[in-house]
Amino acid sequence: MPITALIADDDKATAKLVEVLLNKWGVEAIVAHDGVQALEVMMQETPPTLLLFDWEMPGYSGIELCQKIREIDTDDPPYIIICTARDSAEHIAEGLNKGANDFVSKPFNTQVLRARVEVGKRTLELQSRLINAMSRLDKLARFDELTGLMNRRAVFECIHEDFSRAARSKSCLCFTVCDIDWFKQVNDNFGHPAGDAILSELGALLTHQLRPYDRLGRVGGEEFLLLFSVEDKDNAVRVLERIRQAIECHPFKHENTDIKVTMSFGATVIDMVDNALRVEDYFKRADDALYTSKANGRNCITFL
Repeated sequence: MPITALIADDDKATAKLVEVLLNKWGVEAIVAHDGVQALEVMMQETPPTLLLFDWEMPGYSGIELCQKIREIDTDDPPYIIICTARDSAEHIAEGLNKGANDFVSKPFNTQVLRARVEVGKRTLELQSRLINAMSRLDKLARFDELTGLMNRRAVFECIHEDFSRAARSKSCLCFTVCDIDWFKQVNDNFGHPAGDAILSELGALLTHQLRPYDRLGRVGGEEFLLLFSVEDKDNAVRVLERIRQAIECHPFKHENTDIKVTMSFGATVIDMVDNALRVEDYFKRADDALYTSKANGRNCITFL
């Protein structure tokens, strides 16, 4: 992971020396000669992550900079090293208590400075790996690994937000539950890898058929949930019929074998002007409509 450093020191000779040393150690450096300039650098979209601040500077002192930077809300905080001749125990404690991670005395001992910088780099690298791991865990908790779609919990959270938004704008929504017809037979006849491939391809097909701001999630084995805004029921019927036909006509294959896939749909149109039910109630209504589609021969759409 490339690390960029910010050197803030009003002594230009010292700042240049630290810049040369950092470059020699493989760290790209930006130099600021007062606290205001340093803070402006830190307010950029991608600020440096390894900071070396002089204690005494015009504008803001190194300690004041520490405090201001620690007030910035971020999941990836920088590593701050205070560099100063104030090396008493009281000053060290004050710097650390105000947000610094480490402390280097002036005049610099090059070996000590490099060791402190390496500690900062290791800390930032560990922090980056932890953030990436947390991001992966969050994705696993919210998205279906096979299809890449939102899972049941995540899509229901989003739908609750959509309901609130639609209620404010008095708009109309179509709540749809659909699943693959005779999916067990697909797994039995062609194997579970074929079933997984169809689920993955179907997720991509449904995504393509919907708009980026529509909701789509996998809520069961072969069951999907769709939520999209419509003008009225006729509009909803046209949208779902287009999707149904796209699936029926799509050439699903696995290992050069053609596999016929159709879906059944259950839907309900929600007029948010008169909406008084919960998300779960509409899910049940759409699910009941889906069972009616199954009873009517599958590969069809039912509204309740």
